[in-house]
Amino acid sequence: MYKLLLVEDSALIRDVILEMLHDCDQLEIQDIATTSDEAIEFLNSSEYDMIVLDIELAEGTGFDVVRHAKQKNYPFKNPDIVMLTNHGNNYYRNLAKDMGVEYFFDKSLQFDECMDVIQKHASQPS
Repeated sequence: MYKLLLVEDSALIRDVILEMLHDCDQLEIQDIATTSDEAIEFLNSSEYDMIVLDIELAEGTGFDVVRHAKQKNYPFKNPDIVMLTNHGNNYYRNLAKDMGVEYFFDKSLQFDECMDVIQKHASQPS
């Protein structure tokens, strides 16, 4: 089972993501966080194959979460990171890339493409 941590503070966006990924049998959305601290707590206690996160959260930012997951002494294998945000400008795109984010999607323009990438990863044998 491909385990995903969803880090998104908008209930509407969370619901849309859950609905769109519902039929992906190989995927388990194991945990959902709305703040960077919540996400980091999950990351310290469980291993995930992927993190899907927003930049702007109820508290903290997605970059706080990325920084945590990419640190040298991170206790688990590094998950793939998918950033799905309304802040799709080049500044954030380049910052994410420099921090090691594998995928960066603009919510308003690339939502379906993002869901496709998540499903493709989940359906590949590990």
